[in-house]
Amino acid sequence: MTTQLLLSTSNSLLEVDNIFICVERMPKPEFFQKAGLNIADTPMQQKERGTASQIIFFENFYVEFIWIEDEVAAEIYAVRTGIDFVGRCNWRQTGVSPFGIALRQKPDATNSANEDEDDIWQKQPQASEILLSFSSDNLVAQNEPLCFMIPDAIALPTLLKNFPNFQAEMASHELGVKRMTGIEVTATLTNPLTQPLAMLVESGEVQIEQGHFPAIQLTFDNHVQREIINAWEIGIPMTLKY
Repeated sequence: MTTQLLLSTSNSLLEVDNIFICVERMPKPEFFQKAGLNIADTPMQQKERGTASQIIFFENFYVEFIWIEDEVAAEIYAVRTGIDFVGRCNWRQTGVSPFGIALRQKPDATNSANEDEDDIWQKQPQASEILLSFSSDNLVAQNEPLCFMIPDAIALPTLLKNFPNFQAEMASHELGVKRMTGIEVTATLTNPLTQPLAMLVESGEVQIEQGHFPAIQLTFDNHVQREIINAWEIGIPMTLKY
């Protein structure tokens, strides 16, 4: 399945804040640093869910790489929340999607959103320190990317607003890439898309085609430099076009 999120042409009230990619082991920071991308050497620990992660920030988006550090804690977290990081990190063996798509409200979005759209999101008590909104059918459809909404308080625009130096320190890259302009996610599905992703397709945020294996392609600055970074070289199912 190829999923392309077209942020500039959609009339949807939602847009992509970030994506996560579950990986088998900690990525090599030097791979990205050598390519000219700014990534922290020290990973962030999420002990409650048994994972750790690294993040690459851009001006309007970020990508987070997640791996398992405590499998027992991760399995307990999966039972409690329905989010199976163990299965997603071992996607080569399990066949589930290693990707997650986090959505935020657009800056001009109002509270007049269609109630039917609100109904598909379900609060998951204690799923995180800050509650995220999931759809229950999407949570169990592990062959498709996990799709969820995040509160404005932890969305990237709020982070950039509250920490003025953050963009210069973390979202500036020697490579010169600035803004994400396209995402294509490939996954295999045996059932129709669940309602959250189908809603994004209908609204114009997502275009979907069938594929054979999980992969993601991120495009930055409309691929003006005509270059590609292939993270498959270090076991991450991602290519970056810039």
